[in-house]
Amino acid sequence: MAKIGSFGDVIFEVSQKKTLTFNDLEMKSSAKWDEHSIHRNKAKLEFDGPGLIDLSYSLLLRAELGINPMKEIAKLDRMKNKGEAHLFILGQKPIAPNKFVITDSSAGLKNIDQKGNVLSAEVTLSLKEYVDSKSQVKKTTTNTQKKAATGNKKSLGTITITVKSVHIRNGPSVNNKVLGYAMNGQKLTVYEEKNGWYSLGGGKYITASNLYSALKKG
Repeated sequence: MAKIGSFGDVIFEVSQKKTLTFNDLEMKSSAKWDEHSIHRNKAKLEFDGPGLIDLSYSLLLRAELGINPMKEIAKLDRMKNKGEAHLFILGQKPIAPNKFVITDSSAGLKNIDQKGNVLSAEVTLSLKEYVDSKSQVKKTTTNTQKKAATGNKKSLGTITITVKSVHIRNGPSVNNKVLGYAMNGQKLTVYEEKNGWYSLGGGKYITASNLYSALKKG
């Protein structure tokens, strides 16, 4: 038996007794960008991190190849209706680090015998990447101590937001979690600038780019 891969309880394999493979596997991903409008000028884009991966593929389920089409369809429906998340295995490795859920499925019953048995079916599936909440940043004693220490620092100055809105994050990176937004005209006290980011204190950060705000020192 040659095991091609799997998704949950559905095993993709080729053997003398059973053949179940997928066709037209397509993997799509994108990046998240926020657009901030600027009066009388072109909008500014702000990178907001990677987007979710979408997968789509089709299955040809044929009784003559050792497959019970309705049994396999039932497995997929159960995973979809229970919101189960599974790794999509291709070969011996996951196709992506995170799991996937079934968001949409359709089944065409192609061949039915005189007794009502489904002899062949074609199933089309759409999957979306599922990011486990356990991977989110958690508060720690160290983070709390850092926040307390920031409160004693002397401020660098005050920034005034010059665009519609800017993300406030829990770390100095576009990959950090968005805590909220600073709106146009809002003034914020900043304590330090490092690697293109202002520290707002309390574990909050905002981009130091002059495309989004103006700094007044002191």
